[in-house]
Amino acid sequence: MTRSFKSRTLFALALAMAFPIAAYAAGTAKSTTAKPAHVASHTKRAPAVDINTASKEDLMKLPGITEETAQKIIDGRPFKSKAELTKKQILTKAEYSKVRGRMIAKQETKAPETKAMESTPPSTPESK
Repeated sequence: MTRSFKSRTLFALALAMAFPIAAYAAGTAKSTTAKPAHVASHTKRAPAVDINTASKEDLMKLPGITEETAQKIIDGRPFKSKAELTKKQILTKAEYSKVRGRMIAKQETKAPETKAMESTPPSTPESK
């Protein structure tokens, strides 16, 4: 009788310990995705850096971008896409993977050319 009591006690203890894990696996545990407001405000991402217009200092704020690399980016402008940084061998694939989500390569939008109106001298009535 003692043995079965021990077995039942151990089983109940194991069940009690496993319940939070089982509840989490079943999706009944509290969600941890919602962050308190004071935590969420500190985790906002910085705006993406445009590699076609950013200053050297702005480029150097990106992880792994040194002064020399920033200068290479500036010298290689304009870029059609940010992936050109690896194609032109400015960044290695490892360096690019660290910063690709934090940069963009906007294309310069050209304003439509306005034609200057050719001015014609006003017609003057000939005096007779």
